[in-house]
Amino acid sequence: MADLQRLRDYRFPELSWSFSVERAEQLAQALGASASSDGLPPTLAFSAELDHGLVDQLFALTGLQAHQLLHGEQHFMYRRPLQPGVLYTTTSTLSEVIEKPRFDLLHKHTALYEPDGALVCEMRSIYVAIEQPVARGAAVVADDAAELPPIVTTVSRQQIQAFADASGDHNAVHLDPVVARRAGHVDVFAQGMLGMGLIGSQLPAGELRKFGARFVSPIPLGDRLRIEQRGRPGEWWLLGSQGQVRIRARAEIG
Repeated sequence: MADLQRLRDYRFPELSWSFSVERAEQLAQALGASASSDGLPPTLAFSAELDHGLVDQLFALTGLQAHQLLHGEQHFMYRRPLQPGVLYTTTSTLSEVIEKPRFDLLHKHTALYEPDGALVCEMRSIYVAIEQPVARGAAVVADDAAELPPIVTTVSRQQIQAFADASGDHNAVHLDPVVARRAGHVDVFAQGMLGMGLIGSQLPAGELRKFGARFVSPIPLGDRLRIEQRGRPGEWWLLGSQGQVRIRARAEIG
């Protein structure tokens, strides 16, 4: 693995970002909500990074390709509700680089500020940098997989593309089968943020204080996804067709 420690404390250029009501509705619909749904998708703030190509900048900085840099975790800390039409300022820093035997972990911190300087939202992203991806083993299955909750959606190419268009998440590993196969997958698979957004659609967005997710296993085409609240209060799981754990998330309602 190339020396990624050199990127520690790297500051991305300060950027401006805003969104429209129509953009928020498009994202909500890509997650299965109706056009008249109340509240904003709780993962909307991540589009502040996607719209300015911060993931592409990570590829350039690390020298890695789409199949070598994977989104492992995403966390949001909400201070104030986002408002359409407001011009926010975003700052992003690679706060930490952790070396492991087979891969590195890159921690990125992003903050959104209102024009008066008030902090609106903080985001922490963890990316897994792996030079030689290998085929993944079987996903962990929930202990009580025989009693699964109802299906909320079946993953399709159309939904993956709709989410990419609405969120700005055009990472090729989710859209190009050739790139996906380089990462050890049979075909493209859904964005982790799509799965996190599905969980988020079950939550009262205006009352969220914190929302975090660990992307446990890929979400393949045709996967019949289910959402279940389990474990500790505020803990949510996204499960696959046979109860495979796809995402473990935690939400704090304030």
